[in-house]
Amino acid sequence: MRFPVFYGTKPKLSIKDMDNFSRGDYQCRVLLQTKRGAPVAISEHKDTDIWKVTHGFSTVLFGTQAEALAYCKGRFLDLDGQAV
Repeated sequence: MRFPVFYGTKPKLSIKDMDNFSRGDYQCRVLLQTKRGAPVAISEHKDTDIWKVTHGFSTVLFGTQAEALAYCKGRFLDLDGQAV
């Protein structure tokens, strides 16, 4: 496993990075982070009402945005480091 080396300050996620997490038919709507700072993307399918939470190599699908946010509550942090 390779560990990233940062010279200077560690890069920080922002709202501007949401386009980087939109893939295929999914548009990133909410960007969160894990307790270790890894990105978590909550994406909506462009055609159907399917929501996807992606973190690391894991992807979990939900029927509504409320269900996806309920899954993230207590597990992840917002971009400011506050609990969701």
